[in-house]
Amino acid sequence: MNTYDNMSTGQILELGAKEAPSKIAVVDGERRVTYQELNDLADALAACLSEEGYKKGDRVVMYMKNSLEFIVTFYALQKLGVIVAWANPSYRKSEARFILTNSEAKAAFIFREWEGYNYLDSLLELKEELPLLQSIFLAGEGDGPGIYNLEAMIKKGRGRKYLKPEINPQEDLSMLIYTSGTTGMPKGTMITQAQAVKAGLQYSFGVGASSEDVFIGFLPMCHSYGCGAILIQPFLLMASVVLMDKFSPRDAFEIIQKERVTLQLGSPAHYILELNNPDIGNYDLTSLRAGLIAGQIAPEGLIARVQNEMGVYLTTFWGASEVGPGLGIICPYPSPLEIREKYIGLPVAGTAVRVVDPMTKKDMPAGEIGELALSGWHVMKGYWKNPEETRKQIVDGWLFMGDLVSRTKDGYLKIHGRIKDLINRGGFKISPYELESIMIEHPAVEQACVVATSNPVLGESICACVITRRERTVSLQELREFLKGKVAPYKLPDELCLLNDFPRLSGGVKINKFGNGGLVELAQKDTNRQKARN
Repeated sequence: MNTYDNMSTGQILELGAKEAPSKIAVVDGERRVTYQELNDLADALAACLSEEGYKKGDRVVMYMKNSLEFIVTFYALQKLGVIVAWANPSYRKSEARFILTNSEAKAAFIFREWEGYNYLDSLLELKEELPLLQSIFLAGEGDGPGIYNLEAMIKKGRGRKYLKPEINPQEDLSMLIYTSGTTGMPKGTMITQAQAVKAGLQYSFGVGASSEDVFIGFLPMCHSYGCGAILIQPFLLMASVVLMDKFSPRDAFEIIQKERVTLQLGSPAHYILELNNPDIGNYDLTSLRAGLIAGQIAPEGLIARVQNEMGVYLTTFWGASEVGPGLGIICPYPSPLEIREKYIGLPVAGTAVRVVDPMTKKDMPAGEIGELALSGWHVMKGYWKNPEETRKQIVDGWLFMGDLVSRTKDGYLKIHGRIKDLINRGGFKISPYELESIMIEHPAVEQACVVATSNPVLGESICACVITRRERTVSLQELREFLKGKVAPYKLPDELCLLNDFPRLSGGVKINKFGNGGLVELAQKDTNRQKARN
C-alpha cells in the first residue's frame, strides 16, 4: 500500500496510460475507451478549464449521472487540484442549492436532462441566488451566458499543454462528500487526495481485485461507496469498468453476460432483486466471481444464498462519508463463509478501533455491544465550514459514528445497528436488526426493516415494514406467530406496514429511515398498517 501513499488522484490515469495504454478502461454503452484515450480526454478538458481560470483549491459541483463524461470531468478537475463537491443526480433544486451555496462553487457540471428532470433549467433558475456560480458546464445541447459545452471544450483542448499545479496529496483536498442530512443539515466531509487514493484501494482487499477484473458500475459514483469502489478503485488497479446510469436486474444480467463481468459491488437490495428475478436463469453469469455489499446490515442468510445460488464470493464491510470514499472495516480476502455471514471484518491497515460505552465513552470488553470509534489515515479532515459539528464527531482524534458493534477476542467486529435506531418500547430497548434478521427467514418476506412509531402509552411501538416476495403476502398475526419463541414477548411487532419498495437515501444504497419521506414517516402516515390488539 505504501506505493500509493503520496499519489495524487490526477496521477491515477497517467499511470494507467503509461503502464496499460491500449487496455479498455471504460465501457459506456457503445463507447469503449482505453487508458491512453481516457487520460488524453481528461488532459484536454483540464487544459481548457485551466484557460478558463480554474485552479487548485477552487470548488465546483459535479451533479451528473454515471457516464464516461463523469469520469473524464472528475479526473480533469483532480489534475488541476480543483475540489469536487458531490451532488447526487437524484437531488432536486433545494438539495442542489444547499451544496452549491455551502461549497461556494464556481461552476457546476451537469447533463441537460436525465430521468425526466431538466438540470439546466433548474440551475438557471437558481443562478440569481448563487453569485459565486460563474459557469455551467454541460454534457449535451444548450447555450447561453456562462454555459459551456463539455464536448466542445474537450475537442478544443486536445494536444494543448497546461501548467500542472504542485499538489501535496496529504494536505490538498480532493472532494467534499456531503452527508445525507436526514437528521439535520447536510455536512461536507473534507477528503484529501491521498485519502481518496488509498481509500479506493481498500475495496480490492475484500475481494482480491486485480487488473484482470471487470467491474460493473451501477453504484452512483457521486456517493462515497460508488466513488471509491467504481470511480477510483478500477483505475488504480488498471482494470475495466462497465457503467450503468441506473440499476435494473435484467440490464445488469445482460451486461454481466456480454462483458464477462467478474466483480459486482452493490447493496443487499441489489442482490436480493437479482436473486428473486425470474429471468436470472436465462443468463450466463458464471464470469461473476465476487462482490461487496454495504449500506445496510446484510439480511440473515443472504451471503450464503448468493454463494450457493450465484456462485459468488460475497462479503460486507463498514464505511461512511466520514472515512471518505473508502471503508474502515472489512473481511480480508478470502475469508470463510461463517466469518463473512457474522462479521463486518477487521480494521483496515492503519486503523485503530474501539468499542465504547455510548454514554461514558469507556472501553467495553470483548463480546459486549458498544459504540464504534475509530482513528486512522482515512478519517476526514473535518466538515467543510462547520467546526462545531467537527468537534462533536471527532473527539481527541477518535471518530464517533453512532454505530453499535461488538468485537470478538480475535478482533472481528459485528454490527448491530445504529444508536438512533434503537426502539424504546415502555423502557425496553429493542434492536431492529435482531428482529429483521429473523423476519427475513419467513417464506413470504423478501425484505424487512423495523422502525419505531409513536405510542401514547409505551412511547414507541415496533413497526415491521415488509416487502413480500412475488405473489405472496403476510399478516401481522402470522409474523408475530413466526417470531414467538424466537424473541422475548415485548419484542413482537405491534404494527405491520406492507410496502412495494423502501425509500432510499441519495446514494440509492442506504434505506431512508428518518428523513423526509423516510420509513418512519411512511409508517406513521400509513392508515392501512395493521396493528396488534394489546
